[in-house]
Amino acid sequence: MAGDGLVGARRAHRLSERFQAAIAPYALLIVLLFMAVGFSLLLPDIFPTLGNLSAMLNAQAILLILGLAVTLPLRAGDFDLSIAATMLLSAITTGILTAHLQIPFGLAIIASLCVGLAVGAINGTLIVVVGIDAFITTLGMQTILEGIGYAFTSSQQIYGIPMALQNVVRFPIFGLPAVVYAGWILGAILFYVYQFTPFGRHLLFVGGNREAARLAGVAVRRTRFMAFTAAAVMAAIAGVLLVGALGAVDPSAGPLYLLQPYAAAFLGTTVIQIGRFNVLGTIIGLYLLIVGVTGLELMGAPSWVAEVFNGSALVAAVIFAHVTARHAPGQHR
Repeated sequence: MAGDGLVGARRAHRLSERFQAAIAPYALLIVLLFMAVGFSLLLPDIFPTLGNLSAMLNAQAILLILGLAVTLPLRAGDFDLSIAATMLLSAITTGILTAHLQIPFGLAIIASLCVGLAVGAINGTLIVVVGIDAFITTLGMQTILEGIGYAFTSSQQIYGIPMALQNVVRFPIFGLPAVVYAGWILGAILFYVYQFTPFGRHLLFVGGNREAARLAGVAVRRTRFMAFTAAAVMAAIAGVLLVGALGAVDPSAGPLYLLQPYAAAFLGTTVIQIGRFNVLGTIIGLYLLIVGVTGLELMGAPSWVAEVFNGSALVAAVIFAHVTARHAPGQHR
């Protein structure tokens, strides 16, 4: 009898472990769904409306692109803290060329993307070729880009963005502006890159163990350089879309776009592909943040709650990622 009880206990333990393993990759998604249902029940006339859903998706469209962008260097084991400043300088470039110099917005967009390409190439050169720490380099680059932005704008907001550009970015498709779909399309492209291309696999190898990746024949320097460059170009795309979405450029807005993308990226490592920076996880993490903040604000919470909520989510996600890395040494980010 005792033996049967022990066998039963072991079997129950194995079933429990299997259940936990099956449910763990979707835990954050379940939390998101529970939050959405909870706020819908508490605020039935405000929260579960098409208008509120559209507002939340539209508000996060630019942040979604930045959140996806930061996963590129993160997967390779690097940080890029200049993402938000790159986006803002790209937006300023678009604004000045179109509103002040009357240059066609198509050419202005190309110039703005070149700004992102240049920033990414500089970051990649300093970090990968010269060997300067990524955190220090990109933090310094952030300050430099913000200063350049203030110089170009004389610390003034830019208005007069052509309606043609605004109409393209804001064009409604099934009730949502085009900028929302732009973020989803970029997410789909990046998902394909991560899942089905050598570059996506190489990012994981490099982020997991650079020396082992080098010995396996992976071009570690080139992979890291491409990650910084691609991230900066994505940030530049976000900058162009930001100009079209807002119809103006505020040179002081950069810091507002840095915390949430990283919070979403680290939250993403707790879902779908646990321990890895991934596209679907980042999207879920970002939408969890906006659902939480929007629900709390609609319930009357003060404005500072958003910062506390986002910061707490980032800290919790980093702790989880650290614990996961320690207890699952075979996994790569």
